[in-house]
Amino acid sequence: MGNDVAIRVENLAKMYRVYARSRDMFWEIVTRRPRHKEFWALRDISFEVKRGEVIGVIGRNGAGKSTLLRILAGTLDKTAGEVQVHGRLAAILELGTGFHPEYTGRENAYMGGMCLGMSRQEVDRKIHEIIDFSELGDVIDQPFKTYSSGMQARLTFSAAISVDPDILIIDEALAAGDMLFTAKCYQRMHEIAASGKTVFFVTHGLNTIYELCSAAMLLHQGRMVCFDGPRQVGYEYERLLSAEREKTLVAHAPAKPKLVQSASAPAGVRRSARVEDAFVLDADGQRATTLHFGRSYTTEVRCRLVEACPGANVAFRIQNSLGTTITGDNTLFQKIFVSGQPGDVFDVCFSGRCSLANGNYILGVGMAQPLSLDLPRGQYRVLDEINEAMTFQVVDNTSEAGHFSLESEIRVVRRPDVDWQDQRHVA
Repeated sequence: MGNDVAIRVENLAKMYRVYARSRDMFWEIVTRRPRHKEFWALRDISFEVKRGEVIGVIGRNGAGKSTLLRILAGTLDKTAGEVQVHGRLAAILELGTGFHPEYTGRENAYMGGMCLGMSRQEVDRKIHEIIDFSELGDVIDQPFKTYSSGMQARLTFSAAISVDPDILIIDEALAAGDMLFTAKCYQRMHEIAASGKTVFFVTHGLNTIYELCSAAMLLHQGRMVCFDGPRQVGYEYERLLSAEREKTLVAHAPAKPKLVQSASAPAGVRRSARVEDAFVLDADGQRATTLHFGRSYTTEVRCRLVEACPGANVAFRIQNSLGTTITGDNTLFQKIFVSGQPGDVFDVCFSGRCSLANGNYILGVGMAQPLSLDLPRGQYRVLDEINEAMTFQVVDNTSEAGHFSLESEIRVVRRPDVDWQDQRHVA
């Protein structure tokens, strides 16, 4: 294995034997006749991770994410394939791994550290660092069983990173932490990666993939759908979810005609509607790829109906270069729908001032068939979408703070009759 490779996996597979009854395992051994069904949690998984990379693993429940991480961590045997891990590894596979509920947080910090390969003397040197990072100093000598799931996540993560691992593996443990501590953990993961170490973790959040990862992996039903840049994996995951949603809707409403999601449909499949073009126009009606802060622009989406449509929603979203969605709009918010006959063409126009921060952006557009007006969680069928219809840049924003400017109206009111101790209430 090259010095720059942290993890290499080739043709990895994991099979579980599933027995209908517990006694079937005994009779299988006695009779030497199979009494089980094979369940393949992973099949044909191959990838390579270099040092310093932050890899996010995403997928639906049951996709095989936790199984993969357990095999990488060495806590689960593989059925086939090769796994090579180069460097000192620390893994957080579940809350309280190696911890005893009756022991105190301090005692469990020692146990957790030693389970991860540290000596007691090494934990002695780092115990204050572990407690400080966990922010549990006030309760560190209370029984671990009295901790909330978020507090358990704090101590688990703090013990794991104290190992100073070459490779850090995390399986959704941070989902139980509060927002501030989770942000602190992500910052620490950034620092670990910046120092040349590797982070490999499971998440269900696309924004986490976009903001934290250098690459990502999508698993589905035990197979790797793709291993690519965060934005490409995010788009693939959205297509997968849309296809799964379509199957569910069709299963519950078999009498309705099936509307095909075009982004994942193979060539030649008939679509109910098409997004033919999308662009941004300036005040003179000219297409623009450089937008000036404060000026008015129109985002235009051109749609064609392939079949008769009783009412479709047209939407756009703006993402930054990492893939994080910054803002967007759709006709459903204002109860406006596109309807018509086959062959009808519509230009749907969204007008407004540019208030985005300076930088590069991606315009994505789509059409959907809403099945309810329950905003924002109503069900819908995707008719067509273009994830990267165009790219553009924003310039001339001299007061940016974050992703866009609020352009607030600011007032300062002087009240000389108010005592200085009450000045915090002054507008």
